[in-house]
Amino acid sequence: MQRVWTVERFSYIFAALGSLFALGAGAAMALQPAVNAKLREQCNHPLQASVVSFGVGLLALLGLATLLRVGVPSVERLQTLPAWAWTGGLLGTYMVTVSLLVAPAMGATRWIALVLAGQMVVSLVLDHFGWLGYAQHAFTWPRIFGVLCVVLGVLIVMRN
Repeated sequence: MQRVWTVERFSYIFAALGSLFALGAGAAMALQPAVNAKLREQCNHPLQASVVSFGVGLLALLGLATLLRVGVPSVERLQTLPAWAWTGGLLGTYMVTVSLLVAPAMGATRWIALVLAGQMVVSLVLDHFGWLGYAQHAFTWPRIFGVLCVVLGVLIVMRN
């Protein structure tokens, strides 16, 4: 029997792979503060550890982009970006540097719980208004309840 590759089958596979990649990203977020904390032990300042961390990441990205022959975007395309689109690297720098300073003492569970709560609350607002290019998904009671459950979970984790 021959399999027919339909758009629906591809979208299902894409969704499944996307979910696995998202779980992997979550795992990486739990691992990253500990890895960076070890790096921080060898540096004189947390910002040095951030610079080394981002330097290694930059080298990895440059190597991958070279290998895949991705090239660079044109200046014309970059000039059309909204101002907020330039802040991605700053947000990543904030995340890594704060995790270096806070996560080791706080512990992985508390750190990730607070990060997750912040992500969920802001994501709910971004989705509701369709800000920053996200598809618009209105506030609904199930979505609000789900986020409140996450926040309640964080409060429980923080007490323990």
